[in-house]
Formats: sequence, structure tokens, C-alpha cells
Amino acid sequence: MTDPRACANLPEVVAGCATLCGNDSQEQRMRVHFHGAAGEVTGSMHLVEAAGRRILIDCGLIQGSPDAEARNFAAFSFDAAAIDALVLSHAHIDHVGRVPRLLMDGFRGPIHAQRATADLLPIMLMDSASLQEGEAERANRRRRPNQPRAMPLYTREDVRDVFPRVRALPYGERGEILPGVELAFRDAGHILGSAIVELWAEGRKLVFSGALGMKGTPILRDP
Repeated sequence: MTDPRACANLPEVVAGCATLCGNDSQEQRMRVHFHGAAGEVTGSMHLVEAAGRRILIDCGLIQGSPDAEARNFAAFSFDAAAIDALVLSHAHIDHVGRVPRLLMDGFRGPIHAQRATADLLPIMLMDSASLQEGEAERANRRRRPNQPRAMPLYTREDVRDVFPRVRALPYGERGEILPGVELAFRDAGHILGSAIVELWAEGRKLVFSGALGMKGTPILRDP
């Protein structure tokens, strides 16, 4: 989910793509492509093009009806191998659940997450993989001889490939994650590690709210 305050001043929004131009030059721009959680709640996925780099924010699982969940098996609508970095807003599965698929399709960059999100990510993805494997196994027990074997979206072995790429960051620390691109996380108060994502590039700042929590939630700071 994108911060509506950031969207309010976008000069161009066409077919799921927004262009943010600098005031002094049309060459200074950031482009944002919405590949998930647009017109629906789950499957958060947003591609930012800035400073000659491609940064994916979230890579979430689509949830809901069987038809909706079948879309998780479809190819990404962008080249996964061309993504320079992945940034995760928090560890809920509709924001991180397709990260293993991204690696299976060729992504080889770093994965930036707040420290608590980095701690929760193995738990969430291993649990998701276990469910995927179990569903495939049950489907294969029921399948007829002329039906193809069901395959899991990814396995626990696929999930293990994710962990070496994770870069844990604290709240409030602004740093360069790619040449010309800086990142900071602010506490979103949704779950442990949930973050408002702030990106700077080419003289512009882009804010993704992720999922904001409610005030007064035990053990969590108010967003």
C-alpha cells in the first residue's frame, strides 16, 4: 500500500505507473509501477525505477479464492533478474510470500528489511513453504491418472536460498543501498518490524506506508 500523502501530488498516474518529476528538470524522475495490492488487498508489490536502478518494494502472496491464489504461479510482469534490490515493509505473508519465487526467477540482489522483520522472515517463509508442500502432496493423493502432478509454489529448500541475501537495518538509520539510492525505515506500529519505507533518489523522496498499525496496541509503538 502506498502512502496516500505521497500519491496526492503525483503529476502522472497511468495504467498502474506513476512518474515523479523534479521541479528543475524533467530528467530527474522516479517511476513507480504497481504490480500488486492495487485494486485488491493482498499481493503487495511495487517496482521503483530511480537513478538507473530498479528497486522492488514487497513481494507478497496473493490470497483469497482458489482462482486468486492460482495467480501466484504466474510469471512476474517484470524481469526478476533485472531487479537490483528488494525492500520489505514487514513480514506478513501478503508482503513477503513470493520472495522465494523471485529468486527462483533470477533475482540475485540484496533484501533489505528492518531487524525484527529479518528475524521473522525465516519463520514466515518456512511456514508458508510447509503449507505449499502439504497442499501439493494432498492434491497428488487425490489426482486422477490423466492429471498432471501438483507442484508447490516453492519448497523449504527454496526458502533457504533467501536468507543469505537479507540485510537487517534498524529504524531511523538512513543509508545508501544502491548508488544514488538511499533508504530509511520508520516504525509503522503494525507488527514487530513493520516499517514505513522512505526512499531518496535524484532529488526526490518517495514514501510507502506499508501497513499502519492502530494506536494503543500492546508492545508496539504508535505509528
